[in-house]
Amino acid sequence: MNPPNLNDLCRGDADAWDEAFRWLWPTLRAVAQLNLSRFLPQDVEDVAIDAFEELVPKVRKVKVVEELKPLAASIAHNRAVGALRKYFAAKRGAGQTHSFESLTGTTDDSSGPAVAKSPLDELDQAELSVLIAQLLTDLKPEHRALLNDFYFGGLSYEQIASKHCLAIGTVGVYLKRGLEVIRRSIERQPKLLKELEVFLR
Repeated sequence: MNPPNLNDLCRGDADAWDEAFRWLWPTLRAVAQLNLSRFLPQDVEDVAIDAFEELVPKVRKVKVVEELKPLAASIAHNRAVGALRKYFAAKRGAGQTHSFESLTGTTDDSSGPAVAKSPLDELDQAELSVLIAQLLTDLKPEHRALLNDFYFGGLSYEQIASKHCLAIGTVGVYLKRGLEVIRRSIERQPKLLKELEVFLR
């Protein structure tokens, strides 16, 4: 599905926003499900809808419409984390406690039932792109836009340079810097790296 027109979204065009919802919904839902499926599966769609509503006023801050997808992923992730924090805070308030190992499924007791598969086991290639999109949220907007065009949009260096009025050499520099930021982000999240490695085997 093609992305909506950014100018139409900024004008508040109802048809464009309907199109944006259809375009962004798989991303919003996949990110919410990735975070909530184990403890709050019933909240997945509510969190995704709330994330979409939060995204609406931010549309004027993006330069290209392709930036909306990683932004939506970031908002959905933050909303899901917030929901989990409230959930566990309420449990602690009710006197129910959990060890870190029990929450992450890393207990040493091998006599019990097998740990449930990671939500990543259910992801398809499109949802893997959502995980990568989350990593893009650490980037400067200009680096994120170029990486989106190159890796998700399939544009060549020449096409990207023309689209953003940049020298071809600058495109290469921006892509290299953006990838370096992503590399550092992954190094700070070893669990995510392991999950990606499992999925890509």
